[in-house]
Amino acid sequence: MNRLDNKIAVVTGGAHGQGAAEAELFIAAGAQVVITDVDIEGGEATAQRLGASCQFMAHDVASEEAWVRVVGDVVDRYRRIDVLVNNAGIFRVLGLEETPLAVWNELVAINQTGVFLGMRTVAPVMKEQRSGAIVNISSIAGLVASAQAHAYSATKWAIRGMSKSAAVELGPSGIRVNSVHPGFIDT
Repeated sequence: MNRLDNKIAVVTGGAHGQGAAEAELFIAAGAQVVITDVDIEGGEATAQRLGASCQFMAHDVASEEAWVRVVGDVVDRYRRIDVLVNNAGIFRVLGLEETPLAVWNELVAINQTGVFLGMRTVAPVMKEQRSGAIVNISSIAGLVASAQAHAYSATKWAIRGMSKSAAVELGPSGIRVNSVHPGFIDT
C-alpha cells in the first residue's frame, strides 16, 4: 500500500519544473493528481506524460473565479480534495528601486494572492471531510533577505505568515497547513 493511495491532490503550476516533479512524486505514492497551470500546452503534455493518474486543468491562480471552477470541478469528479500544493509562482530579478508597480502587483497576484485564494477556496471542502493537507511553496527568500528580489521576497515571506495563520485556524478541523522553503532550483 502506498502512502497516498486513494488520495486526490491538486498541484498548481504543474506544467513544468518543480510542480511537474511534485505531481510525479504524488502519483508514485499512489495519488490521483490534478495539475493546473496557465500554460495549457505544457500542462496537457505533462498530464499525458504522467498517465492516467494525472489530469490537467487550465487555471490562473490569481483569479477567484478560476479557483471556484477548479475546486468545483475536482470535487465533482473525485468527490474530495485531500491535498492542495500551492506551487504556482513567478520570479523577477529586480531591486527595490527598479521594481515597477505593475511587476510588484503581478508577483503579489500570483505568488501571494494565488496562495490565499487556494487556501480559502479549498478550506470548506477539507473542513467537510474533516481532513486535508495544504502545502504552500515559499522559498529560502521567505526566510532570509535576498538582494535584487524585493517583490519576490515579500511574497514568499507572506506565504510563510499566511501558512502559519491558516495552520492555527484550520488545524482544529483536521487540516494541516505547511510552507516549504526550497533554495534555488534549476527548473
